[in-house]
Amino acid sequence: AEAEAGEVGPLTERLVREARLRGAAIYMEGFDRLLDDDHRHRLAQVFRAVDTGPEMVFLAGDVEWEPGRDLCRRPFVRVGFNRPSHALRRAMWDQALKKEDIDPADREHLGAVAGKFRFNGGQILDAADTARNLSRLRLGRGGKVHPEDLYEACRRHSNQKLGRLARKIVPGATWEDIVLPADCLEQLRSITHFVRHRAQVFESWGFGRKLSLGKGVNALFAGPSGTGKTMAAEILAGDLGLDLYKIDLSTVVSKYIGETEKNLARIFTEAETSNAILFFDEADALFGKRSEVRDSHDRYANIEISYLLQQMETFEGVAILATNLRKNMDDAFVRRLAFTIHFPFPEADDRLRIWRGTWPAAAPVSSDVDLDFMARRFRLAGGNIRNIALAAAFLAADDGKTVAMPHLIRATRQEFHKMGKACVRTDFEPYYDIIAPGANGGGTP
Repeated sequence: AEAEAGEVGPLTERLVREARLRGAAIYMEGFDRLLDDDHRHRLAQVFRAVDTGPEMVFLAGDVEWEPGRDLCRRPFVRVGFNRPSHALRRAMWDQALKKEDIDPADREHLGAVAGKFRFNGGQILDAADTARNLSRLRLGRGGKVHPEDLYEACRRHSNQKLGRLARKIVPGATWEDIVLPADCLEQLRSITHFVRHRAQVFESWGFGRKLSLGKGVNALFAGPSGTGKTMAAEILAGDLGLDLYKIDLSTVVSKYIGETEKNLARIFTEAETSNAILFFDEADALFGKRSEVRDSHDRYANIEISYLLQQMETFEGVAILATNLRKNMDDAFVRRLAFTIHFPFPEADDRLRIWRGTWPAAAPVSSDVDLDFMARRFRLAGGNIRNIALAAAFLAADDGKTVAMPHLIRATRQEFHKMGKACVRTDFEPYYDIIAPGANGGGTP
């Protein structure tokens, strides 16, 4: 609090005086906060104070830095502490969870946890303590740490700042819920293979030494609205046991020069240590094509896209970009992505599968519901189909009845109005009189 109020110099002087009286060393954590240009004068105050301090002064931070001679007049040695390798993280987990903490059959999960959550030693110890505490809350486990305790503990010790920059989505969908062509599903599963085995491939097999960039999982999901892009991201997060964060572009893009880059830098920096999946919806608004430079606005827009190219190439986490319009994405940007998956508009057979999979087992659906008719007659995306099914369920609940065709037809009309589509008689026959009473000489059933 004193440092934020501009008292860095006097505070450091008191710290130095106390250390000299006690014959102690000084350890200053979070030192890199002073490296911004706005705090340059405070940085000079700190070095003037430590120049008269004890022999050992430790400056700890996340950013590599070397002082100029105008700042530091005493010997300065920079020591880097790299992120632990997968093998070292696995060994740390083995040491943190003793034999009495976890069953032998569940110890194999430690390798997967070490691969997905790139923690340092302190984070591993903290997560192990949390996992033990979670195991004590579960009845009938005998106090042993189970895999779900491990994953929950790791998620709790990740993303502690990312939640301020993005919206967390709790995955609810599974592989059985999504309807896509076989090649599309195969590509989605390839993403899970990449995440699960990247430590083995990059570290144990040495591929990481061959690559300076491109070690992250960057994917583009392209397709019309409602075809399952967000659901696919949820499925990947749930299958991998990782948190999913959706980036709100309105909080990222700024009209002020340089602010968009700063916002993106904060997101990617935090995501690098958060072990979460970043999901950029409607990404063409942010990752669009570079344009011909006609004015200063075009020039800075192109600078933003180039900056994103650099960030995505160096990012070693999981980032998913979703767009309804693939043609609006910058081609050079797309070429640098590891995965590009097209989500096609569902045909009649796929729409029927979606209709059948939409209803929960407990939902009361009448035998007169003709899902084959709904799939053939109405060319709708999966998101629209789920909206109609949910609206029909509420209509049925209000009527105190089971879900029947009149409810589906009325819900379809509501969805058409939302989409700005006209309710044409030929689309709704033989049920048109449900939405237009008296059109065929009859009333509403």
